[in-house]
Parts: sequence; C-alpha cells; structure tokens
Amino acid sequence: MTTYAFELSGEHETLPRSEALALVEIFSTHFSEIAFLDQCLIVEAEDLDVQLLGSRLAMTHRIIEVLAISDATLEALAKSVSLLELPRERYLVRARRIKDAAPGADAVEREVGRILFQRGYKADLKNPKMVLRAVITTERIVLGREVARCDRSSFEARRPHLKPFFHPGVLMPRMARSLINLTQVRAGEMLLDPFAGTCGILIEACLIGIQGLGIEVQTRLVKGALCNLHTLDCSLLLGDAKRLPLQNSSIDAAVLDTPYGRSAKILAKSKEFLLKESLSELFRVIKPDRRMVIVADSSLDALLANAGFEIIQKHTDRVHGSLTRQIFLCQR
Repeated sequence: MTTYAFELSGEHETLPRSEALALVEIFSTHFSEIAFLDQCLIVEAEDLDVQLLGSRLAMTHRIIEVLAISDATLEALAKSVSLLELPRERYLVRARRIKDAAPGADAVEREVGRILFQRGYKADLKNPKMVLRAVITTERIVLGREVARCDRSSFEARRPHLKPFFHPGVLMPRMARSLINLTQVRAGEMLLDPFAGTCGILIEACLIGIQGLGIEVQTRLVKGALCNLHTLDCSLLLGDAKRLPLQNSSIDAAVLDTPYGRSAKILAKSKEFLLKESLSELFRVIKPDRRMVIVADSSLDALLANAGFEIIQKHTDRVHGSLTRQIFLCQR
C-alpha cells in the first residue's frame, strides 16, 4: 500500500474530497482514507493509477506520494526530512500554505532545502528529476513527491461563453467534470444527460473517453449544441426526458442539471411533473447498482425515494444570493 495526498482545490467545501475518493475507489485494487485535513485528503491505496486520476480530476491540484507527515512546525519538519530516504536525484521543493496556516510556504521550502543540502542532495530549479511538494495545514505539514498534476487550466478554455453556442445558466466545466467523476463511470461506458442543453456535461465526459448520450427537448438548443460537439464522439437526440427512447438497464451512469432559473424553459404541465416522470424513466434505463448525479434548485429527497433511487451523498453549491444548487449522488 502506498500513501497518497490529494492537494484539493478550495472552490467547494465537500465536492473535491468526494470526487477524489470516488475515483480512488474504482482505480485501485484496495484503499482506505487515512485523514482529511483542510484541502488535503490522505489515502492508502494499492495499484492506484495516479496518471489516470490526474487526467480526470477537476477539483484537485496535485497528487503527492507521501514521504512524511509532521506537526506544523519547522522543527518537526526538519526532523522528518532528516530521516527521509530519497534517490540521489536533483530536486525542486515547493510548498503551498492552506489559508492562514503557519509556517509560511517560503519558510518551509527553505527548511527542507537546508536539511537536504546538509545531507548532500542537490537542488535544480530548472530541470529537476524530482519535485518535492509540501502542503501546510493548520495542524500538519504533508511532504511528498509529486506524482501527478491536474491540468486545471484546460477547463478555463472551455468556459460556456467561449463555446460556439452559448445559453445562460449552465454548469461550469470543472463542476460538470467533478459530477461525472462522482458517478464512477469508466472510459468506454455510456453516460446519459436527459437535459442536455448546450452539452457541457457531455463534452467533459467525451474528453475522458466516456460515451456521451444527450436528450434535449428544445429544437433550438439541439441545433446550437451540435456546434459545441463538433469533432467529439457524442450523440445528441431531440427527445423528451419523460419518455426516453432507450432500452431498460442500458445506461451506465447519468448526470443531469434540471431546469431552473430565469433561462429555464419547462415544456411540461409543471416542473414537479417533469421531474417525477423523468426520474421514473431514469430508474428504468440506468443499470442496477450504478450511479446518477442530479442537480436541482430545491430538495428532491421525496421524488428520488419514490422513483426508487438511494441517495448516497448530498452537496450544496451556492451560485449567488438567490440560487443554491442541491446536488444529489444516487444509486439505482
């Protein structure tokens, strides 16, 4: 078993940890959670494909193979570094301080460098063979070797208003990817979005090798979204979420952002009727024991239970003063 630390983003209170754990569970033969510090998740895992995780994660900055965990003092850190057994490779050390934790990042970098210099190791700021990373939390300093880095900048290039076709009120790419990862869907499997809209969720799914299938009831949105899907292996159908043109137990996972807000158009006698009928259809087409994530602007506990889904997790996402999204991770 190897110990890993996930340097989580601070953009959401609960989703980064849940996203990382969801992927660790399916991409390792065995794992256990060791600790959850502020924006730092520590796990033990066997046969974990960290490069694959690095290519999928949306709310993690880096994955670190843990070498030492010390109290959050320079004295304790120095003692831990003096005991490390490292390869004789040129190294670079970088630290990140979470919020107002102490000591500061510069002080930690200098202290690690000082001890390693005394032990005969050589630093290389331009072409290091080994990058050491320290995460400074309120109570602990986690030091390790960086083994994967998540390309968070790529999500910025896919922001909704930069796509060929734009419609307001959609999920941001990092949020969409994170929700996909919560479902534990694998490359080659089928993910459904029955409220596809501009297809932001499907785009994120296709970029990590998942087969995307979208259903959208508005002709205008279907025509526009097809521009966004150009070059991607993704299917988009004009259809009704209340009557899905799919066989029973044919879908591996689903992620859906239900209609709400001023820009939403409800083509049904009521939103509650739309959700009730759609959830019944989703329960029919999703394979047993597989997962779905549904986003709404209000509680769906009763509707989900009546449809037969088990709620595994609930998260909230405050968008602005008058809108807080409710995120439900469910199992068929």
